[in-house]
Amino acid sequence: MKEIFKIFWQSLKLYSGNFTSFLRYMAFPVFGQVLGLLWIIGISFAYITYLPKMLQNNLMNNFSIIFLILLLITLPGFFVMLKAFWEYLVAYGAINSMLDGLIKSGRIYDFPAHNEVITRKTAKFIGVWFVISILTLIALIPIFWIFGAILFVYWILVFQVFVFEPDEGVIGCFKRSFQIIKGKFGQTFLLLLLIGLFTNWFLPFICEQFLSITKILGYLAIPFDSVTVLLPLSEINRKIPTEINSLMLAKQIVLSFANFIILGLTLPMRSICWGLWYKKNVKAKSKIDKRLLQRAEEK
Repeated sequence: MKEIFKIFWQSLKLYSGNFTSFLRYMAFPVFGQVLGLLWIIGISFAYITYLPKMLQNNLMNNFSIIFLILLLITLPGFFVMLKAFWEYLVAYGAINSMLDGLIKSGRIYDFPAHNEVITRKTAKFIGVWFVISILTLIALIPIFWIFGAILFVYWILVFQVFVFEPDEGVIGCFKRSFQIIKGKFGQTFLLLLLIGLFTNWFLPFICEQFLSITKILGYLAIPFDSVTVLLPLSEINRKIPTEINSLMLAKQIVLSFANFIILGLTLPMRSICWGLWYKKNVKAKSKIDKRLLQRAEEK
């Protein structure tokens, strides 16, 4: 238990000590997705709102023209969002590449070089994400929930293996993660619970309280209220026990965006945490496989 809190505290210390650098690194991957989605929603809403007036033009009486214009005006948002999403995925691995220097010097630099550690193996990296996506879809089936949750713990170090053991193939990354966690399931689960509660619940809770107390939440919800007010809420309220209105729904949308931003910006802390856990367990097994430890320390 003591070592779990030690790793959690060390990851928090390394993350907070380099917060401005990580904020700069994660700014586009996180806010780019948000801005891209907001562009798509905003421009689509404006287009649909003014569409009746535009239909007075004979040229707009063609469905293909209407759809083509909608596609063209939302395309910039899709481009920004997809580019930001890709860079966010790359960050999952690249932050692990930063870990050795971060531990030794306490600072990080040359982000493009660390990104290149991932992008030069793009096919393999996409393969890892493809397997994760398939397994996630299977785990969403209720009958596989428990089994999926157990495997999630065993495969928590997939990206650490990808970076520190580059000789492993796509499936090898999952097998190696399973081997490292084997015998450490309980401790790994506790660390997952600790880091998850901190970044997925505590920080979003603090943010929600701050936005509510300062009344900022209400102001941010105003633009979304103009959209949610158009929804058939009366029909929805008939089917649910709690009555909701457009402003309540708008506030929840704002909080969802806020939670996404918090989760995105704290990705480095979670990656550092699992990188430290990887290194500790590889070192713990060094008596059995010294060559593996040497290869991991050279990366």
